[in-house]
Amino acid sequence: MILAGIRAGNRDAFEGLVNETWDPLVDHLTWLLGSREAAEDAAQEALIRIWEQRERWHDGSARALAFRIGRNLALDEKRRERVRREFAAREAVAGEREECPGDRAEMMEYETRFREALEALTPSRREAIELVRLRGLSHQEAAEALNISKQTVANRMTLALADLRMLLADVLPDLSDRPPTAEARDG
Repeated sequence: MILAGIRAGNRDAFEGLVNETWDPLVDHLTWLLGSREAAEDAAQEALIRIWEQRERWHDGSARALAFRIGRNLALDEKRRERVRREFAAREAVAGEREECPGDRAEMMEYETRFREALEALTPSRREAIELVRLRGLSHQEAAEALNISKQTVANRMTLALADLRMLLADVLPDLSDRPPTAEARDG
């Protein structure tokens, strides 16, 4: 188990965690923070904490631990950023608004619609979708990263997918004439 190796001070185990986790962790944190540079800083800090505090970590997924620590660091950064924005507003500093180009290619339109649909989800459902479907964590790893049960992750995924189907119904293909999946047939 990777975490046991890290706890024992095995640098190869830690390097394996870094190699396996870096890209998906940075991608997830970029999604949370909106900045790749900030995400890389948070990911690096999360991994450093795992190594420096290795005696603290017990059984579980080292990958999920990295995501949980990184997520907490990202949420802390978002809170600090909110305070900075509120201060700037009080000081009457004009913020720049990002303008969306009026004419986009069809794929860009689909991507925009998908991102809007994701943003319309509740934060808990959005995060479950993001971790499992977009970052490739298992339900168990996502549960550990979010500090919730695996069943709660599954429930949030089911509800999020249903919400996305409804929100994107006008751009999704009609699936009613497709043969049922094995899961649907087996009940």
